[in-house]
Amino acid sequence: MQFLHSPILIICILIISLLIIIFLISFYECKNYEICNLTINNHKNSFRTKIVFLSDFHNKLYLNDNKSLIDDILNLNPDYIVFGGDFINYSAVNSLSERVKYKNTLKFFNDLSEEVKDKANDSNFNLKKMYFSYGNHELRLIDNISNEKLNDVYNEFRDSLIENGIELIDNNIAILNDGITLSGLSLYKGYYYNIFKTETNHKHIDRVILDKYFKNLDRDSFNIIAFHKPDYADDLINYGFDLVLSGHNHGGLIKLPFVGSIISPDFRLFTKYCSGLYKIGDKNVIVSDGIGEHFIRIRVNNRPKIYTINIV
Repeated sequence: MQFLHSPILIICILIISLLIIIFLISFYECKNYEICNLTINNHKNSFRTKIVFLSDFHNKLYLNDNKSLIDDILNLNPDYIVFGGDFINYSAVNSLSERVKYKNTLKFFNDLSEEVKDKANDSNFNLKKMYFSYGNHELRLIDNISNEKLNDVYNEFRDSLIENGIELIDNNIAILNDGITLSGLSLYKGYYYNIFKTETNHKHIDRVILDKYFKNLDRDSFNIIAFHKPDYADDLINYGFDLVLSGHNHGGLIKLPFVGSIISPDFRLFTKYCSGLYKIGDKNVIVSDGIGEHFIRIRVNNRPKIYTINIV
């Protein structure tokens, strides 16, 4: 009986109980997203717009084959929908036939497109266009499409975007209206951390690279850029972009009161840009907490999010 009162046993029971609580919280949060509404000031001109921004879908499947998710997105009645990358899962450790998981993503795009078509004649429905910008999982796939099977997967994914009316912004600029632009930046090798690696090969995005793609950027417009990796937001802001849309960090997995986001999926602690809205003078960075999960399926005080961005 004395063993039952052992400090070691009590500590073990407490640890196990804590792990069970964390598991239950994480299980609930991974299955229940929320909508986050943000307002951004257009300090350049009088144009306004409403964007729904989603990132890090990772082949997710919510209830009803994602129908509720699609309904919630479209009920927000945005002018534009921006997909910020990592909508597929690419894993180098799986066998070739199982390396890419993307079927739920293709169905999501197809079902979303059908719903958009159904609403097209509704005079109160404002959606003008949908855009997709690559994340590291898509870029990792592209980096390996010399393999015939992976090339077929990429072609199916890209064709799905086209067929469903989703424009790919890949190192180019799209004009949303006379006063607002949306760009997409695709950089891969050396710009993303590997697990247990403390730094990338590139600490900054060289201005020469940005000039290569965006030298015609109109600084009088309100310029938005989607780049999946938020670590380089300062470089993009300094170049002339007014709003950076990123993801990748999944909200920091675990958020603690008064501390915030703890750890990124690539095991980096307290990253600078991890979740939500960051203001830099009159410019802004928005980092999506993601709408899905990948390798580490843990969320504590960190539910998946749909971001509604009102530019006013």
